[in-house]
Amino acid sequence: MGKNNYILTAKTFFLLFFFVFFFYPLILVLIKAFTKTSVSFIDVLVSNKKLIWNSFFQASVSTVFSLLIGIPAAFILAKRNFFGKKFVKAVSLIPFVFPSILVVISFVIIFGNNGWINYFLKNFFGFESHVQFLYGFSGIILAHVFYNFPIVMRFVSDSWENLDVKMKETAKTLGAGKKQVFFNITLKQLMPSILASALLVFIFCFMSFAIVISLGGIQFSTLEVEIYRQITRNLNFGTASILALFQFIFLSLIGLIYFHYSKKYSIKEKGIKEKPKNISLNSVKGIIEALFVVVLVFSVLLPIIALVFFAFFNQETGTFTLKAFEKIFYSGKSLSGTTPLLSVFYSLIIALIASITATLTGLIGSLKKISIINFFVASSVSVSVITLGLGYFIGFGSGNLFFIALGHSILAFPFTFRILKNALNKIDKESIDSAKTLGANEIEVLKKIQFPRIKNALFVALGFSFAVSLGELAFVLVLYDGIYPTMPVYIYRLLTTFDLFAASAMGLILIAVSFIVFYSIEFFSKDTRVF
Repeated sequence: MGKNNYILTAKTFFLLFFFVFFFYPLILVLIKAFTKTSVSFIDVLVSNKKLIWNSFFQASVSTVFSLLIGIPAAFILAKRNFFGKKFVKAVSLIPFVFPSILVVISFVIIFGNNGWINYFLKNFFGFESHVQFLYGFSGIILAHVFYNFPIVMRFVSDSWENLDVKMKETAKTLGAGKKQVFFNITLKQLMPSILASALLVFIFCFMSFAIVISLGGIQFSTLEVEIYRQITRNLNFGTASILALFQFIFLSLIGLIYFHYSKKYSIKEKGIKEKPKNISLNSVKGIIEALFVVVLVFSVLLPIIALVFFAFFNQETGTFTLKAFEKIFYSGKSLSGTTPLLSVFYSLIIALIASITATLTGLIGSLKKISIINFFVASSVSVSVITLGLGYFIGFGSGNLFFIALGHSILAFPFTFRILKNALNKIDKESIDSAKTLGANEIEVLKKIQFPRIKNALFVALGFSFAVSLGELAFVLVLYDGIYPTMPVYIYRLLTTFDLFAASAMGLILIAVSFIVFYSIEFFSKDTRVF
């Protein structure tokens, strides 16, 4: 038996990795769904039809509002130049991996019954009682839109700035007006990116967990929340598996449609692009655009401002204090079996392993012609965190740091694959074909031609997957078993003890690390596509 028989090729490694750490856990969920419960598949779905409707309805409404904000933002990002544009791009990525538990904290501070807005209404407008902004359906939609409008903005702006202006100019020459050009040409060209972003937002909102469980209450509970409840409270793995399987099948179909449109949305960059214009403050339109950017940035930064206020200021006296940070760094207080500094360490280790693994598998998947790669991408983007966590719990048990990290890499894979695939698609085939004609093998082509042109994309993929892992809560909650609490888990435990100040301080540390990663992405990306 030759030496090569013992060496796994990159393609084999990829397929083996996905089978063991993705399909195997899902197969175990499937087996549980049909062998460990006395209730039929249909009966479980019928008895939970309200939860299914809640999931579908809140995801649909969240998607619509995300589009209403994201599309105008995409236009300004693609067609306008303004001071701080790179900063705005970096800030726009923060909500996407802003830990959901931090959104809950900051939104309670701002929109809660005793929050800033209600305080303002009572003291300046004479409101006698609080206005219910946050808890219930409105709170879920508010938080989801905060999270997901940047996805629409980035998807659509990437397409918008790369539109070939030839068709537009030809239509104008033939007498078409601005509205005709927009609806008959521009909108049609943008529609794949709009649909792709809408489908992705729908998937993420459908699988939302922490926001729904914290802000929605029992009346607005969803499938994801019920799966978690069946696992942790009822220990009913059969019912949980049936609900998880249904959700996975449904979202995988949505994911396949998303993948179809996401491929179509990648508009070629070889055409003549329209140069962005500067925002003019001498016109009403320019002032509106500038105000829109300011409000957008302020809306994204406001939750962070709320956390800063709670972490650095005494709420009774309004004086500056560092007691919350002293509690984190010096008290050594143990909570859920760990100290704050250990939770930071665990988060960084897990994120490092996850980002390296996700980037490696994303690179192999984008380089190799794997026939079922579309299915891998659609499935991994559609699997819920709780569903995957359930499969890992059944298959690998709990309390293993390495398995937690590998699970995070599966969750980050669709993004690393997309980032690297987009970068590889920019390399002209002629140079690769010429190198192969001259005798270069695949390794030499990768080293001499492909790697120099995708090294920025590799950095972006690494940073983005690192940040995704850093902010993940639900997967760790299912698996950590009190042994490896990460920063989001520690923040969650602080909230259960009503220690909002220490939770805010820990949240700021998490945000600071994430923002450094994001700004590095924007600095080094050189127009590398993140979505």
